[in-house]
Amino acid sequence: MSEFLRGTITDIGIQQGADALYKNIIEFQKETNPILEELVLQNCNSGTVHKSTVRTALPEVAWRMLNKGVSPSKSGRGQQSFTCGQMMALAQLDEDEVVLNGGDEYRLSENRAFQIQMNNVMAKTLFYGDEKVNPAGFTGLGAYYYSTNKAKCKAADYVLSAGGTGGALTSLWFVFWDTTTIHGIFPQNTTAGFEYRDNGRVKVRDDEGKEYYALESQYKWYLGLAVKDYRYAVRVADIDTTAANANFISLLIDAYNRIDNPSLGKGAIYCNRKVKTLLDQLAQSKTNVNLTVETYAGKPTTQFWGVPVRVSDAILNTESALG
Repeated sequence: MSEFLRGTITDIGIQQGADALYKNIIEFQKETNPILEELVLQNCNSGTVHKSTVRTALPEVAWRMLNKGVSPSKSGRGQQSFTCGQMMALAQLDEDEVVLNGGDEYRLSENRAFQIQMNNVMAKTLFYGDEKVNPAGFTGLGAYYYSTNKAKCKAADYVLSAGGTGGALTSLWFVFWDTTTIHGIFPQNTTAGFEYRDNGRVKVRDDEGKEYYALESQYKWYLGLAVKDYRYAVRVADIDTTAANANFISLLIDAYNRIDNPSLGKGAIYCNRKVKTLLDQLAQSKTNVNLTVETYAGKPTTQFWGVPVRVSDAILNTESALG
């Protein structure tokens, strides 16, 4: 597949002519993983690897007088490769169990436990993945935005500390998705990186080694992350979930204003349920004008300056304080 594809997992599935069953599976993935609402994907340009030009500095420009020239300049650019990980799940159900409980509909409902767990692993990797630790996965946002120290972290200007120092800390993330900023990647010759295959009737063994027949479903998910421009994500770290955060709105304002161009890409805020609850409560306060509750995709959604807040249970409450 040499065709250039970009969009959400749903958009690309439609472009590639996905069938009704695939669309049904993807819609369930989105229901249980809100990240997929905004995550922009692009197919890799080299197998499971995406080779990209990353901008490191802007070019020099100058005012020019008549009959005077200017020195040529060019922007700082560098090549970087981003890789996809592959996740797979095999769901096996006793064929008689399936028949006795309604057939395909029962089978699909039972398989959803596998889809939910794939979503959990995907989301956790998106925030905490590190190929140096798990080469089979992919490198997530936390590996780029890990310190406020500019001597240690290239993205330090986009990491804020909420001041927490204990062992019950978490982070909130602003991410603006676009193929020119930060986006997901998937290999060529796959349907948005997500595949489902009905392997049919297979022979399996029980705990005692005895044989029976089961219906097997195979789920495969290829995904990676390309961080092309640090300026389009901000991490608010060191949030103490056990203490009051009186300056929380100020931190959100600071984080939003560090995004280079918020009108570029599909923006979202990601946090866990504890932080989302705090934001929802603040949105209901009559004195608050920064957080609002709007209808988004048919559901009431808390937004900060028009950016929707998404819950991700993959974001831990046990992060260490950043240096």
